[in-house]
Amino acid sequence: MFNKKVLMLMSGGVDSSVAAYLLKEQNYQVIGLHFKTVSDIVFSMIPEKKKVCCSPSDTQDALKIANKLDLDDFQIVDIKKEFKEKIINYFINTYKEGKTPNPCMLCNRFFKFGKALEIAHSYGADFVSSGHYLMREYSEKYSTYVIKKGVDQYKDQSYFLSYIDRNTLPKLHFPLGNMYKVEIRDIAKKKGLSVANKPDSQELCFIPDNDYRRFLKEYGVNPEEGKVYDLEGNEIGTHTGYMNYTIGQRTGISYYKNANVKLHVYKILPQKNVLIVAPTEEMYSKELIVQNVNFFVDFKEIEGFCRVRKKSEEKPAVVKKTDDHTLKVNFKEPIFAVTPGQFATIYDESGVVLASGIININ
Repeated sequence: MFNKKVLMLMSGGVDSSVAAYLLKEQNYQVIGLHFKTVSDIVFSMIPEKKKVCCSPSDTQDALKIANKLDLDDFQIVDIKKEFKEKIINYFINTYKEGKTPNPCMLCNRFFKFGKALEIAHSYGADFVSSGHYLMREYSEKYSTYVIKKGVDQYKDQSYFLSYIDRNTLPKLHFPLGNMYKVEIRDIAKKKGLSVANKPDSQELCFIPDNDYRRFLKEYGVNPEEGKVYDLEGNEIGTHTGYMNYTIGQRTGISYYKNANVKLHVYKILPQKNVLIVAPTEEMYSKELIVQNVNFFVDFKEIEGFCRVRKKSEEKPAVVKKTDDHTLKVNFKEPIFAVTPGQFATIYDESGVVLASGIININ
């Protein structure tokens, strides 16, 4: 009888619940793991605008599913202190630097597929599993384990997991990679899982109301009004504090006179509390630098595809390794609003993730 042991990340959502069910059906010993990233009181003080993960109701849902599926064990693990050090502080400091963070990328690296592997080892588990939509497989082409896009292009989460440590891949398992969301909902309904119609999480777990400005103020980041300049160095308006803006943004700026063209945030100068704005046609770039690169596949130069934010499409590019930690990406066509602090993920033509890192502008 096939009876390997797997540590299952249980968020309390429909995806991880169905993934746990599928593993049980495949005769795995399944141990549920639920992380607590912030205090429950945060959710009572700051109501959710949209569904977020790690709320008190999520904890209860994960526990209900664990009991219904008769999991071999279920652990709730408090990571609040470590989460603040590695994720919340990173989030705040990145905004202070005038850049735009993506904390989910680091949470996946350090906790969901970092800390969880330590816990799995203590259980003697063979794998860590989750309800993410992507695939992990051994690639004959690259002679190593890789992750690649899931079949459901609308739910694919390979971008969000593109910064996890490549050394963890042999120990990971993703049951939903070959499935579609509609199938997952259908299974949950047929099996009577209480989360069958639960909305997907959309916002950051530590900012339930999605109000970044309020959150930053709570942590002592008090933005002050500053000046806005055009590309020629003319002072043309004011802003409410540089941390409130990201590259490409048009809203939240007061101009001294009505501009005849659409103007976007082109550059943020945090030391001076200054924004530089530019018309739309100036917002396109043909190249970028990727730093602190996480390589899944070793290469010197490749023609691939680069994705520069969570909701963008991959664009054809020539990607060159300039040193062990840096890539230079040259796009075949200019792309809009490249944003420092965000992550760039490099794919090959078959959807295999080759590398990922933090965007800088050349």
